[in-house]
Amino acid sequence: MGRALTLSKLEKKLDKEFSEYVRRKDADATGFVGCVTCGARDYWRQVDAGHFVKRQHRSTRWDERNVAPQCRRDNHFMGGRQDDFAKAIIEKYGQEVFEELMQKKYQTFKVTRAYLEEMIDHYKKLNAELDKRLPRKETK
Repeated sequence: MGRALTLSKLEKKLDKEFSEYVRRKDADATGFVGCVTCGARDYWRQVDAGHFVKRQHRSTRWDERNVAPQCRRDNHFMGGRQDDFAKAIIEKYGQEVFEELMQKKYQTFKVTRAYLEEMIDHYKKLNAELDKRLPRKETK
């Protein structure tokens, strides 16, 4: 029997499954998705899962309302375009959710092995469902 994965490795696994889901769930049949902040469309593998409240805040790190497909330019080189990201959250979910995310980021969130394993399984299943309608490989 192998060693159990460390919490850090489990977090990385969850990040991978979660990121893939976020980038694929709103993609069209050809795999293209729009950037949350500028609207530019690109293939889902070419965009990031941008976080409004940054990833170091574990209380919001895997909250789908806080994460959206974002072009690499906006996410990496434009500082995440926080003002535009905030507007997008308010438009999609409302002011209350925006305020909840802003408060939630200050909450302590102790990550457990059980939580990480449960969330990995959850997003693996969602990604498997997406496989039925959206290929993981780019179609030309």
